[in-house]
Amino acid sequence: MKNRFFGLLGIAAVALGVTGTAAADWTRTYVVDWYEPASYYGAKTGTMDPGADCPAGTIGEPDWVKVLMKAGYTQQEAKWLRDPVHPYRVPSNGQNQMAFRGKDRANIYTQPWLTPDPGMAEVTGSIGEGLDLDGDKTNGFLSPTGETGVDNQFYKAMGCWKAFRGPTRLAMSPQSRNDLMREGEWTVLIVVSGKGADPMNDPNVRVGIYDSKDALVKDGNGEIAPDYTFHIAPSQHYEGVLEAKTVNGVIVSTKPTDEMWMREPTYAREVQLLQAQLKLEMKADGTLKGLVAGYRPWMASYQGWVDGRGSVVEQLFWIELPAVYYALKRNADYSPAVANGEKTHISFAMRVNAIPAFVMMPDGKKQVSSVDSYKSIAPPFEGKMPVFTGLSKRIVDGLVKDSNGQILAGPKAVIGPPPAS
Repeated sequence: MKNRFFGLLGIAAVALGVTGTAAADWTRTYVVDWYEPASYYGAKTGTMDPGADCPAGTIGEPDWVKVLMKAGYTQQEAKWLRDPVHPYRVPSNGQNQMAFRGKDRANIYTQPWLTPDPGMAEVTGSIGEGLDLDGDKTNGFLSPTGETGVDNQFYKAMGCWKAFRGPTRLAMSPQSRNDLMREGEWTVLIVVSGKGADPMNDPNVRVGIYDSKDALVKDGNGEIAPDYTFHIAPSQHYEGVLEAKTVNGVIVSTKPTDEMWMREPTYAREVQLLQAQLKLEMKADGTLKGLVAGYRPWMASYQGWVDGRGSVVEQLFWIELPAVYYALKRNADYSPAVANGEKTHISFAMRVNAIPAFVMMPDGKKQVSSVDSYKSIAPPFEGKMPVFTGLSKRIVDGLVKDSNGQILAGPKAVIGPPPAS
């Protein structure tokens, strides 16, 4: 039986009295097959071309020798440090000495404020994806479909960076992180239920976003197959319940959810969203597409890149990490504690695509028939997954220990000239 018809099963469950919690009048269930930070691409082709979002195109690779010289290294030292045979280099894991280019050779991955802002090209276009989080239609971006007041300062800060710039499913960071999800590292479920006779137009809707330990299943073309069965894995952390309504098949938040956490397809691995809202469309083909948005802590996002091995991130994604720090801090627009306090959070939106799936209660005895919280039966939270599961114990402050457990770099390291040929 196809999952897209599960709304009928919810009604049947009510008639038969087959309920765990109070069954809704209709229920639809999905599994996320792709999601990524909402980053509007303003060019017509490619992933690097100049466009309305970034007139100069995607940010190019820094000249790393000049970066090191600006930090106080001599030209000889800088060229030698960039040489692949330099003894400080950890094979496949980068050049740890790249971290030590702050004041007094401080580690600029963990203390980026100890080096001047290298500067980062930001989005200058007026169009952006996201939702109006602050209720002010006079600020923010214009959505691609014409809505005003779109709040997405994360996109403004990061949208010209190679990590996030590109058409849907083509930006570099979401590609690599979604691949991990699609290979079984984590699974995200979405349950939608309502209290009306018409799922397309219902003023009383709830949306649940849950964890599952069941891996996604691929079809013969390598795409995620619909209509497979997944069990909700109760979590004290990765769960969100949002109040909404449907209008012509579009699910829209009716009030913000104070706080929710979900797994994220970036190096941060998870995202806390304050004042979370959503806008998701139940498509005729049974899929669910749209946006989940809120204010995220910007420092946690930056820390994800540090944990991803600082010099490797800089090399692969063509960025000076302090530039990321300063751009996020500069564009932060929300303080949960005091209205005029330090802006610790930044507006953010996640583009979500989900496909039909059968979602079971945690005990596996029956399908879900409503949106509920399972935190009360969840085990203690064990902490987020590390950026690299097998490598996490070797990464310290953005640096990677060598095979002997040593970090051959530091503020007092003797760089030395290259060996005589």
